[in-house]
Amino acid sequence: MRRKTFDFSRVAPGRNKWGRVRQESEKITMTIKEVRGSGINDTYEVELIVNDFDVATSFFEACDIPAKAFQENMREVWVRDGVEATIDTWPGLNPFVEIEGANEKIVREISSELGFDFEKAVFGSIDLVYEKEIGIPADTIIHLPEITFANPPKKNAA
Repeated sequence: MRRKTFDFSRVAPGRNKWGRVRQESEKITMTIKEVRGSGINDTYEVELIVNDFDVATSFFEACDIPAKAFQENMREVWVRDGVEATIDTWPGLNPFVEIEGANEKIVREISSELGFDFEKAVFGSIDLVYEKEIGIPADTIIHLPEITFANPPKKNAA
């Protein structure tokens, strides 16, 4: 999977908001995301399915929203009762599970069935996982221009 993120700091100053174009196998999406807090329901996301990765990235750039980073990861998706459980592998990190559903109750239920402690869940974006797992500050991760398997973040990047 590949993704390109876009810097919304000029159009949304002081907010944790960004754009993303992502290609996941044959599916290409264009997304605007904003983290508004640290809870399960605090990430706002609006997404469109598009048919061309390069054209979608050009759209953000034509709107004077600059590219921020290119990132790779691998993902395996499982669905149960309308809830998506994904196993994500990011460069330099151990694989981890992300569980998304229509509401917190169903996410808690599926998490429990899978043997996870919901109270240990991390809500937010990948920068928090890098900070927690390998100690690279989130602010450093969000400013790296490239995260790939050939060039994974290293602790001395901080």
